[in-house]
Amino acid sequence: MLKNLKYSIVFILIITLLFVVVMSLAISKPVQNINTAGVKAQNENGSKYGKWPGLGMGLFFPQASYVDTLLANGFEELRIDIPDYQNTEWLSTSKAALSGIIAKGAKVIWGVSSNSSNDAAYTITAANWATFRTAILNAAQWAQNNGVYEFQIGNEEESHNDGKTLTDAQLRTNLKSLATEVQAIFTNGNVSYSCRALDIDDWISLGKGDIDILASNIYRGTGGSYDDTWKTSITNLVNAFGANGTYITEFNLSASSLDDYSTDEAVQAEALTEMIEYIKDSGITRALYFVWQSDNHGVVKNDGTYRLLWNQALLNSGSMKFATVPTKTITVSLPGAIAHIPRIINR
Repeated sequence: MLKNLKYSIVFILIITLLFVVVMSLAISKPVQNINTAGVKAQNENGSKYGKWPGLGMGLFFPQASYVDTLLANGFEELRIDIPDYQNTEWLSTSKAALSGIIAKGAKVIWGVSSNSSNDAAYTITAANWATFRTAILNAAQWAQNNGVYEFQIGNEEESHNDGKTLTDAQLRTNLKSLATEVQAIFTNGNVSYSCRALDIDDWISLGKGDIDILASNIYRGTGGSYDDTWKTSITNLVNAFGANGTYITEFNLSASSLDDYSTDEAVQAEALTEMIEYIKDSGITRALYFVWQSDNHGVVKNDGTYRLLWNQALLNSGSMKFATVPTKTITVSLPGAIAHIPRIINR
């Protein structure tokens, strides 16, 4: 009996020692970096990273290198460029950049414009409307063939017409008719148009017709003048077109510059948070911050530094997550072994 007990104790000790050795080896094996883009954990708001899921971002093709960071932080909807159709270099470069961005899994919102602010020769007139129409139809076909998520038939074009041979009212009617043609070409997703806030009432009177989403660009003000009319604009959009019939394609504190609103970045972040909360409470499900990188409006300044509004307003969290999260080694003592366990660090 004692002999059997002795063997039993020896057997248990051997098994225990083997277990400790195996566990020590397993824990000491290096763990590879984790790509946050694959993380699917949800917080109480349905967001991966403590941000509102409806937040997207506007950016331009030279900022394509930041797409991994945006996607890793939950910004899946990206509105890119909306280039002038006459600027063939910009148009072709934009298309080339989109292919890689779409391949990463981004939901790209794209279209063409005729922005006379970039070149007076781009002014829309009755004489060149047919050329603009053809350019939009061609762009819609390209967007359909290349996986664009949403196609825009223009952006604030009421700012780009001559107002004489082609009035604002006639331009809107033309765009509304053009949307019907685009619907037959672009079937990947919605067809949308972005108007200025001051044109919202006119679009409400006219109706959006076959434009799936009548969107708008909303700012708190510009040039030192700020009030609450932006709230009325949002409310009117939702009341007229419903939460699914409108969204915000650009929003920011100031149409001129963030520093015009306030040079204090904490104040900027607080005011932007108020905007986001109001947009959410209105029932709107999507809003795109303008813009990713710019000294005047950007999350990232041209020198590469981030404004406080990135963490404090847009991410609504205390740390920024990059596409590949770095690891840091900590030491843990185990019986008979020292194990090195990589720990995820948010920076």
